[in-house]
Amino acid sequence: MHRLLLGLGGRIHKLRWIVVSAWIVCLLLGGMAFGKLAPLLSGGGWDVPGSHSLAAEKLLSSQFEGRSESAMTLVIRDPQHAVGTPEYNEKLKQLVDRLKTEEGVADVFSILNASEGIAAGLVGKDPNMSIALVDMDIKADFVINKIPDYQERVVEQGKSLGIESYLVGGIAFWGESSVQSQEGLAKAEMIVFPLIIIILLIVFRSIVATITPLIVTIASVMVAMGIVYLVAREIELSVFVTNSALMLGLGVGIDYSLFIVSRFKSELEKPGVTKQQAVATTLATAGHTVFFSALTVIAALSAMFVVPLAAIKAIAFGGIVVVFVAGLASLTLLPAVLVILGTRINKGKIPFLRTRPAGKVSGWRRWTMAIMRRPALFLILTIIALMAAAYPALDMKLDSPDIRTLPADTAVRQGTTLMEQSFGIGATGQISIVLRNENNELGTQDAIAKIAALAAQLQTQEHVVSVTSVSSFFPGADAATVSGLLQNGGSALPADVNLMAKRYLSNDRHTSILEVTLDQYGSSDESRGVVKLLRDKLLPAADLPDGTHFSIGGETIFGMEASKAINDSLLPALGIMLVLIFLILVLTFRSLLLPLKAIILNLFSVAATYGILVLVFALGYGSEIFDVEANGYIVHFVPMLLLALLFGLSTDYEVFLVSRIKEEYDRTGMHEDSIAEGMEKTGPLITGAAVLMVAVFMGFAFSGVPPIQMLGFGMAVAIALDSTIIRMLLVPVAMKLMGRYNWWFPGRKMAQPQGQESADVQEKRKRASVADLRGR
Repeated sequence: MHRLLLGLGGRIHKLRWIVVSAWIVCLLLGGMAFGKLAPLLSGGGWDVPGSHSLAAEKLLSSQFEGRSESAMTLVIRDPQHAVGTPEYNEKLKQLVDRLKTEEGVADVFSILNASEGIAAGLVGKDPNMSIALVDMDIKADFVINKIPDYQERVVEQGKSLGIESYLVGGIAFWGESSVQSQEGLAKAEMIVFPLIIIILLIVFRSIVATITPLIVTIASVMVAMGIVYLVAREIELSVFVTNSALMLGLGVGIDYSLFIVSRFKSELEKPGVTKQQAVATTLATAGHTVFFSALTVIAALSAMFVVPLAAIKAIAFGGIVVVFVAGLASLTLLPAVLVILGTRINKGKIPFLRTRPAGKVSGWRRWTMAIMRRPALFLILTIIALMAAAYPALDMKLDSPDIRTLPADTAVRQGTTLMEQSFGIGATGQISIVLRNENNELGTQDAIAKIAALAAQLQTQEHVVSVTSVSSFFPGADAATVSGLLQNGGSALPADVNLMAKRYLSNDRHTSILEVTLDQYGSSDESRGVVKLLRDKLLPAADLPDGTHFSIGGETIFGMEASKAINDSLLPALGIMLVLIFLILVLTFRSLLLPLKAIILNLFSVAATYGILVLVFALGYGSEIFDVEANGYIVHFVPMLLLALLFGLSTDYEVFLVSRIKEEYDRTGMHEDSIAEGMEKTGPLITGAAVLMVAVFMGFAFSGVPPIQMLGFGMAVAIALDSTIIRMLLVPVAMKLMGRYNWWFPGRKMAQPQGQESADVQEKRKRASVADLRGR
């Protein structure tokens, strides 16, 4: 690989203008495509194949009127007039009439076209508020990005009429999530880019060297987003793809560029080295690190494809694309730009930022030599500290994104809050029990009687507020009467009663629904307990019509099944990840113990990161800093993605540090001095790269989108731990304890220590000893 990268440097020197021109064209095309990406992304992809929730969702959207995936609820509250007054009805009529003109709105059922009995169900405890059912005849994928515009017009019209009006429901939630995602991205960029510029100026101490990595990183991200756009035209991708890919792209792009530019500048400082030689050497050294780092991140993200959730696979795909393009840009575009710039890379030096004088012993060497005097003590104390930080992760609970992931001032959140206040907190997260019989109708007298008996049984369960079935619209009527009224498509019924009945009994009469409303939030432990009771005990033992099977839908079981799918996939994904990373590191280091050590230390780092994440975002210690509402849960895809990204990104520092240590060990054969030398040479750069990464990820931690905030915060903590506790403490002391066995590989003799240290090592050893004595 070294020879290949060395040769690549020579070819890039000859083709530098062609390489840059090709990237400029790709940048322009990618930028144009990126602008068209957002409308193609959806909130779907969280369904588990073969699950209760997916089966229920398909039946609900295909068998019933007014229950399509894109159906919504209109919430209307007039603080001045009660429901049913002429003033209220007139304002409601204006709102409904205009809403019906929106694309895809088939009908709006409200108190205006409901009889007294049915209208009572559309009004809750608040006498000034009612709801209306918005039926849609357009697929969710096509309308999801239009819903925020519908919402804005509904809210604005309501304000002009002096009322509160909002659209709520699953499609409204995901539409608003898409908007928040884009706004959060813009907010994160406003935070991140100034920080990146400041840190790069401190690291490189010149304006040109600062701008170069930034331009290359932006180019690679734009090209990657262009590729994501092409795929999104053919395959459904999650709204979280953009944020997660951009966050990762900015982080690794700047990181890789930092390694390349720093080594190039270092090579140029050597006497007699041409820019062509400098680029070739840079690619053979720092380029080698970038290549294997990108390969490891891609391998780690690839392991996420074992999770049976399309949204997780989409996020993994976005990450793979952006890392691949960032790596490619760092090995082609950036070297071409550096060849063109040559020594001009140092133009625009910052006068008040000076480099450390040559020959002075650095703090890195003194620190490394100090901790290696008592390696076992530092190893034990550090691992204890990491285990203490990991402790809260033992109680980590996962759940899917819900309405509480949206800011409190969004229209969907405000509308949902009004519904909860008037109809109860369980009204927006009802449990749907869908009964299906392929052979027999469920509108017969016997079937109606058994379904009504089941509803009565469920009504007695703890936390159950109400159970609604088709019989609920015929109070006092027996099963025979209800069955008779439902004959011939309910033609004998009043239009409003028939409309509501068809929401609970399908037109072919083979599917029926019971809706269970609880006194708890959908994501609460109590709601989960009720769902488990229904799924595992009550419904399997229920006296259902012969041949009837059931499925359960709703927010609660949807989150439970998605979380279970991720939990069940965690160990297989981790196993695949560890095997791939181990093999890549073995190829990189030609050692067995170093890759094993890297994996073990990373597991401690991941565990500590999980613990701190739970402490802040689930338990609420410090969550107010990020303006998020802690509800005891972590969004289910965050830990999996954190695991993959941390294992991938930590390889940057591992390969960079250990490669430099091995380089010194091969040259001198001196074990401790090689570790100290490697730390001295790479410490400042690793610190600079880590500070950049932490700045990027923390910028996203303030984006206002909780799942992305959790991911950004988690990655910032993970990189901070990895670059400090792991690289500055655990790696040196672990390598000290392993001695020459660091480099053991089957079939290869371990190098014997040379009897003579090189002159520069001897001199540094003397200076370190003197400095250490003075410090005592």
